[in-house]
Amino acid sequence: MDTTSTIVAVASPPGHAARGIVRASGREACAHVAAAIDPACAARRDVLARRRGVHAVRLADPAIPALVLVMPGPKSATGEDCVEVHAVGNPLVLERIAAAIVACGECGARRAAGGEFSARAVMNGRIAIADAERVALSIAAETDGELRAARELGAGSAERAAAADADEVAQVLALVEAGIDFTDQEDVVAIGRVDLERRLLAVSGRLRARCAAAAGDERGRRATRVVLVGPPNAGKSSLFNALAGTARTVESDVRGTTRDAVELAVTLPDGTEVLLVDAPGLDEAAEAIDLHAQRRAADAIARADLVLACSPDESGARLHFPVRAIDVRTKGDIATARDTHRARTEPSDAIVTSARTGEGIDALRRVIADAVATASPRAASVASLGSARAALLAEAADAVDAAVDVHASELVAANLRTALDRLGEVSGAIPPDDVLGRLFAGFCIGK
Repeated sequence: MDTTSTIVAVASPPGHAARGIVRASGREACAHVAAAIDPACAARRDVLARRRGVHAVRLADPAIPALVLVMPGPKSATGEDCVEVHAVGNPLVLERIAAAIVACGECGARRAAGGEFSARAVMNGRIAIADAERVALSIAAETDGELRAARELGAGSAERAAAADADEVAQVLALVEAGIDFTDQEDVVAIGRVDLERRLLAVSGRLRARCAAAAGDERGRRATRVVLVGPPNAGKSSLFNALAGTARTVESDVRGTTRDAVELAVTLPDGTEVLLVDAPGLDEAAEAIDLHAQRRAADAIARADLVLACSPDESGARLHFPVRAIDVRTKGDIATARDTHRARTEPSDAIVTSARTGEGIDALRRVIADAVATASPRAASVASLGSARAALLAEAADAVDAAVDVHASELVAANLRTALDRLGEVSGAIPPDDVLGRLFAGFCIGK
């Protein structure tokens, strides 16, 4: 990872707003931003001199007024000189400002990659890896619940546990290496095989348990995806809008109106938040656009945690899904006499609803909430371990297991050193570039 160049990016969310931000960070950040300011502007000298504070300037291209925030390192967000240009929040204007800063100067400014600002903050000791993971989870959050979980991501416990495991592995490694280096001395006793396996298997078990807990927490942080599936014109979009309490999708009697999967976060009666998905109708693909819609539907089903199998009446064919499905009759207000007779003679567990009259909508919300709670109960506590550190713990556990499986002392020692490296990365003792690259790969530009 290149840490010497000045990096530049639009740091505010995409779209129009009253204000937008262009951020630069690096040893020559002030010089690059100053070069983009109108030479006639008196405050340009303050920016060039790295004077901390807020400076009112006029940019050269585009020729507009702006505020420049100068934050010299190491007391800045990234630990190096960090400069922000606050201007009108027009995406085109912000892009021109970023391009002008990159073009100015002679010290190699470039566009920032995803997560580079946070990566520099970690490498310069301004934030911990756990804090960076909190930023990553906030970026990926799709619901309010996921955003709250990201904000509450614990810091400290994972590092302390990794440090304790690293200490145990280091003690075992010291005994193994003593057996290698001092085999000719009678007063140095290497660790016995039984004791070695006992201690290492205990470490491996703790690591595996924390990895499993992290995987469960990851599922807990992700909102349950509830996908409405059925044939075209089955009333899925009307039911979607009724469950959401808002007209989010187009309702029409024309078959195949829904061509894409529409998603919306919905809060159920018990406070559980789910991601409701209206999938395209399942039908034979007659044209290219129909084939595209069917692929979208198949993808939505593959990613579903719970399916609402929608049919306008009891005549619909029962489909099979890879996850739990709830049968829903969507047009209870226009049930035919045949359906009424069948309901009397052949009891069905399907939930009868009507988006037009509101029949069964509240009951369906409660059934969904119960199904979500039964399938994946949400723990009261949130995760204390992010995905990047969980992967490192898994690699440490693999190395410890490998040390148990081999018998040559040199191979045992080599695997234990690998485990120590991975545990050191989790505890914060060793933050190499490849670990940071893995962590920040999912970040957006400007963060």
